[in-house]
Amino acid sequence: MSTHVRRAATLAALAAFAVASAPAVAQEDTRALSNLAGCYADGIDAIGAGNPDAGAAIWRQCFAEELRFEMRFPGVTLTCPGEKCPLPATMKGLAQRVALARGTFERSGYVATSHHLTSLSIEQPQPDQARVKAHLQAWHFRKDGTAVLGLGSWQVEARKTPAGWRIVDEKLESPLRVVMPKAEIPKTE
Repeated sequence: MSTHVRRAATLAALAAFAVASAPAVAQEDTRALSNLAGCYADGIDAIGAGNPDAGAAIWRQCFAEELRFEMRFPGVTLTCPGEKCPLPATMKGLAQRVALARGTFERSGYVATSHHLTSLSIEQPQPDQARVKAHLQAWHFRKDGTAVLGLGSWQVEARKTPAGWRIVDEKLESPLRVVMPKAEIPKTE
């Protein structure tokens, strides 16, 4: 076999390998990016249950320390870090996000939360950049037994780092809040 034929065969084999392995890489990225939603929910629910250290530890697996986030609720919009962020500028973005969640839950009297992200969509315009979008449903339970249901959307920008995919920008919008009284459970005899 001539050198040219061997080179052409080698290049063809490498090209076939690259094409065959490309979907596996995409599937791995898709799985890792989907897991960002689960990481967000697990972390926020740990914070909502009164364990901000556990929530922060979970979030370190999916959020970048230099996180930027925007929250929109009825009558409230804030962006951190930033000029109008109510948290100290000396805190990194992830620490601000944990502190914001913790403070919100404590002020509202929540003792447990249950966050759910559905209809997840992933766009990956670059091999190391992605956008994840989802519908958000969050249940917040108070000491008195009332529940607050928040509906909205969650969107993040993620970057691939040596440690894996990390959320670098988060936008959470929850325009609807519904307060439900304590459920009355009928007694059976």
